[in-house]
Amino acid sequence: MLRTRVLTAVVGIPLFLVALWAPGGWLFAGVCSLLAGVGILEFRSVYSEREGHRYHLNPVLLVWGASLPLLTRLFPDMALHESLLPVLGASFLWELARAWRQGVAPIVPNLSYALFGALYIGWLMSFAVRLRNDFTPQTMYELPIEQGVLWVVWLMAMLWTGDSGAYFAGKLIGKRKIAPSISPAKTVEGSVANLILCALVGYGVGLAVGVSAPVAIATGLGVGVLGQLGDLFESALKRAVGVKDFGGILPGHGGVLDRFDSLLFSAPFVWWVVAYWV
Repeated sequence: MLRTRVLTAVVGIPLFLVALWAPGGWLFAGVCSLLAGVGILEFRSVYSEREGHRYHLNPVLLVWGASLPLLTRLFPDMALHESLLPVLGASFLWELARAWRQGVAPIVPNLSYALFGALYIGWLMSFAVRLRNDFTPQTMYELPIEQGVLWVVWLMAMLWTGDSGAYFAGKLIGKRKIAPSISPAKTVEGSVANLILCALVGYGVGLAVGVSAPVAIATGLGVGVLGQLGDLFESALKRAVGVKDFGGILPGHGGVLDRFDSLLFSAPFVWWVVAYWV
């Protein structure tokens, strides 16, 4: 299991960094939309069967959710409601047409599950693109780089290090369960290791990218807390439908939602820090 996780990371992280570094942020936004799309398909696959009913999650909302990261790059200043309102109108018409053709349909679950999936996955993922949208020119080791790349590297360094620290601390010294009813494998010791490492990496990398020490440490602690809450929230979603993983596209990690759950809760927080405190 560990070997598979490491091999997936060895292949995936360089590809992610290449997409992140590419000038203009277009490739990164496209990758984020692709990840959001796969995550939404995973969510749809699991949540289309609920309480003995077969739901057809509204495709208009699902496609909109998958496109939100790319739309954030295309229209950086567009507010969420500016795209949501016409999409809601189109989704209502879609459900009306489906009911017209097929008779009575579970319209509310079709819409509500789809809207939740679009916002939870697509909208939260789009905050990583918002971070990347800072195109201020910088240099790193005499190589040109855009400031947004550094913000995303800061975020991902905290998440990856904290997640790895929690995994190994839990395996080696973990005894006390932090939330056994939601995620039996997570321990208090692993959670503390996550917080400590996030604070240390947040401080170290934060100073390197131009963040003051107090803000960097506070951000690291915030990412440590929110990343773990995102992980627990995703675990609760899985437990509600009795599945272990949302998918298997990333060997050793599960699906896209299983791997990027902590990012979904942390990216909006780091964007807020960068926008208002840096």
